[in-house]
Amino acid sequence: MALDEQGRRLLAPYMTNVEDQVFAIKNLQGMVGSIMARYSRAETGLRETLLREFIQEDQLDLERASQLIERVLIAYGDDSVGELEGAHLSFEDISLLATKVIEHRRIGGSPIEQSTRYIRFDFKNDQGRYRYYRPTIENPDLANQYQNKMDQIFTLYGQMWQPLQDYLNSVKPIEAALYNVAGRGEERLADLQDDKERKAFERTYRMDIKTKTCDVLRGFLPLATQANVGLFGNGRYFQHLISKLWSSDLAEAKQLGDKTFAELSKVIPHYVKRARVYCYNQEIDQNMRAFVALHFQDLAHEANGGIRRIDPDFAFLASAMGGSGDPFAIQAAYDREMECSALAAMVYSYARAPFQLIRQRIQSWPESRQQELRALYYGQRKTRRDRPERALEFGYPLQFDLVTEWGVYKDLMRHRMGTMQIQDWVPDLGFEMPEEIAEAGLLSPANQLVETAESLFQDLDRGQSELRSYAFLQGHRMRWFLGMNDRALMHMVELRTTVQGHPNYRKACQDLHRLVEERFPQRAAGMNFVNHETVFWSRGESEARQRQKEAKFES
Repeated sequence: MALDEQGRRLLAPYMTNVEDQVFAIKNLQGMVGSIMARYSRAETGLRETLLREFIQEDQLDLERASQLIERVLIAYGDDSVGELEGAHLSFEDISLLATKVIEHRRIGGSPIEQSTRYIRFDFKNDQGRYRYYRPTIENPDLANQYQNKMDQIFTLYGQMWQPLQDYLNSVKPIEAALYNVAGRGEERLADLQDDKERKAFERTYRMDIKTKTCDVLRGFLPLATQANVGLFGNGRYFQHLISKLWSSDLAEAKQLGDKTFAELSKVIPHYVKRARVYCYNQEIDQNMRAFVALHFQDLAHEANGGIRRIDPDFAFLASAMGGSGDPFAIQAAYDREMECSALAAMVYSYARAPFQLIRQRIQSWPESRQQELRALYYGQRKTRRDRPERALEFGYPLQFDLVTEWGVYKDLMRHRMGTMQIQDWVPDLGFEMPEEIAEAGLLSPANQLVETAESLFQDLDRGQSELRSYAFLQGHRMRWFLGMNDRALMHMVELRTTVQGHPNYRKACQDLHRLVEERFPQRAAGMNFVNHETVFWSRGESEARQRQKEAKFES
């Protein structure tokens, strides 16, 4: 249908063009979903539908748009419409612990988080407070313990900053540094004659040393450290995010759920209206914790770090086959192995043991107890929206059981094309002490900081256990599970091994690639941009390239 002059004039404020077959929509936040919802049932295009059904007397008919989206989302339950509308949201001064509750909802949302790799956290605000979250603590003595020990942690973090930076300056004095700030190749400061180039070199050097200092010290920051998160998501994502926040045991998360609901109700109200507490999942969580405490408490808890590939249990397969070469016996044995592995995935998040030991325990069980475990994990589903958690995603072609520092998890968990599960953050797996700390002569304050954090963790565990993870440090080790297909892993390990990456997650991704190569060398060979070099100065090259870009912009 061709538009007349009046139609083009009315549509102009809402379309980037009013004639071409491809166009973007603007100035219609909160209404786009309802208008696009008509696509599937209207004989005309979006422009004509907007004119005919949503513009009355030369103005948008907000009431009709509201009624339509209400009918589609609420009455008909068409979840896909929730993906046609989106919003930008900011969370400021929330704990690192809360950022992970938010970012764990991976599909439909795109977060960007304030980085501990570039920012110092030892400064106090106008009220003389360090930047850490202060939860409501019922016991006054415990509240004082929390503040005193957190202050001590941040004070020690600050005391290490300048000595570490001085040490790094001595390892790489500015006179010996090489940077390609002018696009002619790496040069020393003494080689540069132009004042702008010299200033660019000096700035690059300062940022190189600062970011290396941040990289070394970030492991000493507790999860109470406050950060900012920017987030774009569609309506369905935000509905589930609010539900997840409301369902959390963490009071901070519940409060953020309230605020998220209130603010999004101002811009996309219909898309968050159905958010609710996940009572179904809360009940499963309680039942699973009790079951695992009963049946897995005695499993050996390995404190060593490292990454293991999770393969089928071939010894179990051979035993189950009983030496038979019959194809049906092979299939039956494989199905039993896969069933035990799937059940182990259900237990994994609630246990304190490697995947392999959990699976071996389940293999020894009678079928009745295995069925009991499965029934507990599925719970009592009352609607199709009652869905068990991520253990049902088990079965990716590449799966790993990892023990890494928390900071590695923080960086890698953002790769959403895969699955992951985490075990409770308890500091009994030890702390990943950076080598540079000993070399700079800072082991004494570093150990004191770690001991203070672990002491606070125990205080909180005894007094108000849901708060204990605030005292967990980014450098504390944790156990977690990662499952991906080849394409997703290729993207992650190639991206996260570039020279500007943090050394610890670079090593983790290099190890993941080696583990694939051990069993599937041809598949690993296809991931040919994985960088296995050891890089000490992560940010220098990247900062130099930034100076080149700035010079072009300024010219």
